[in-house]
Amino acid sequence: MRAAAGFSWVAAALAALAAAGCGSGSSGNPSGFYVSISGMSFSPLNLDAPPGATVTIINNDSMAHSVTSEAIPDSFTHGGAIPFDTGAFTGQASFTLPTTAPAGTVLNYFCAVHKGTMATRNGTITVRPDAAPSPPPGGMPPGHGY
Repeated sequence: MRAAAGFSWVAAALAALAAAGCGSGSSGNPSGFYVSISGMSFSPLNLDAPPGATVTIINNDSMAHSVTSEAIPDSFTHGGAIPFDTGAFTGQASFTLPTTAPAGTVLNYFCAVHKGTMATRNGTITVRPDAAPSPPPGGMPPGHGY
C-alpha cells in the first residue's frame, strides 16, 4: 500500500510538470511581439505591434547583434520617428513602444554591429493598435530556457 501511495505522488508530480510545460522544449516565453535573429537575418521582416507593446528580440546567432531604429531606410544611421536601440547583445533584449505611438507609424531598424552585411539588411515595426501577439519564433537562444 505504501509503494502505491508513493507511485501516485510521483505520477501526480510528473503530470503537473508536463502540464506546466517543463521539460517539453517550451521556451517559457509567453505570447508577445517578437523579432528573431538567426543566420544574420531578421524574422519577421515586418512586425505589427500596438502602442505600448514590449518588443522582444531573440538573438539565436552566437555573435552579438543590435536592433537599432534607422533614420532613413538603408542609411544605417540611428534615428527615426521613435528612436530605440537595444545595444549589442547576445541572447535576448527588449524595448517598449511608447503608448502615444501613432497608428500606422513605420519604424525602420537595422543591426548597428553589422550594418549592411546582414543577410536581411533592414526590418520594420508597424504600429497597429489591433496587432495580435504571437508565440516566440523559434524559441529561446541556446543556453536559455529549460
